[in-house]
Amino acid sequence: MRRIVFLISALIFSALSALANDRRELELGMTRQEVEGITGQADVVRLERNGVQCFGYEPHPERLPNILFVREGALIAFRAGRLVEEIEVYPYNIDIQCSQIASKWDMPPSRPVTCLRKFWIHCP
Repeated sequence: MRRIVFLISALIFSALSALANDRRELELGMTRQEVEGITGQADVVRLERNGVQCFGYEPHPERLPNILFVREGALIAFRAGRLVEEIEVYPYNIDIQCSQIASKWDMPPSRPVTCLRKFWIHCP
């Protein structure tokens, strides 16, 4: 009986401590070294256009709360060595979200798009 009570209390304690330590103190404009000091090494690093670097942090499967509660990973984006965005995403959406963040700095088109390439007609 004592073992069961001990196991249940250990599970509750690990779940509560993981949920309490989940909040990070990241601010926009922090350097990459400052962010890595808080969050640790990234699980995924992606280089994107416009000088955007994305660091992905996946929930670790060996931690019990991540197994019990399906949790999202974190995506931290840098541009020119500074933190520009931090969002929570599912691990399989890191590529898509990183590309969307980088598109904020895309150049506008030089002329309006008038051709839609309908009916296999060649556009000028």
